[in-house]
This record gives sequence, C-alpha cells and structure tokens, in this order.
Amino acid sequence: MIKRAMWTMALLLGAGAVPVWAAQGPMRPARLVQLQKAHQAPLLVDVRTPHEYREGHIAGALNVPVSQVAARYGALHARRDQPIIVYCHSGRRAARAKATLDRLGFTHVRLLKGSMMGWRARQLPVVHESAH
Repeated sequence: MIKRAMWTMALLLGAGAVPVWAAQGPMRPARLVQLQKAHQAPLLVDVRTPHEYREGHIAGALNVPVSQVAARYGALHARRDQPIIVYCHSGRRAARAKATLDRLGFTHVRLLKGSMMGWRARQLPVVHESAH
C-alpha cells in the first residue's frame, strides 16, 4: 500500500514535467513564442508557396511547399523523433503536410493553432523577405 501511494505521488509530482511534445493537438501561438524566447523552439515548417513565405513568415521557419513535403523531407535535416511544428495560411495545407510527415515516420509533428492567420491575428512578429 505504501509503495503504491509513493508511486502515485511520484506520478502526480512528475505530471508537471511532461514534455511539450507529449501533448496532443495544435500548439498555441503563445506557447511557440515562449519556446522561441527560451531558445527551445521546435523545427518550424511553413508549407505555403515561396511567394506567401516571402510576404511574411515566422522567424526561423523553413519553407517546404506542401506539394513537395514527401519529396523534400530530407531537406528538413530532422530526426524522425524531433519536434516539428507545421503551418500554412489557414491550416488545411499544414494538416496535409502533417499527415505526410506522420506517414513518413515522424513522431512529434504538431500543427500551429490557427496557422498564419492565427499568428497574425495575435499581431505576433513576422519576417518579410524581398524577392530577388
């Protein structure tokens, strides 16, 4: 009985230490900002077109258009167990890209809640690039 109580207590105390990647569902933009500020941001993959990407993306995001995810997943240079956040404009393309990465064996892929629309609605920072 005492061992069981100690084990239960250990589980309860350890509950706060659950890794962010163990959580299910989309990541909130505010949480991503916290991780970025703590230099613990996951790999960010923007699956919009290069034109959309240049017009504004989240700092540090790699641009791999959704139609190229299956062919270019190696370009991510990511381990299959590495945390990855995928986003697009509204979430539809990101969901397709996540499904592709899941099929390819990536185990810690999450969507960004609200995708770029949600990010901009919260007036979070966006990087703009000029076309060359």
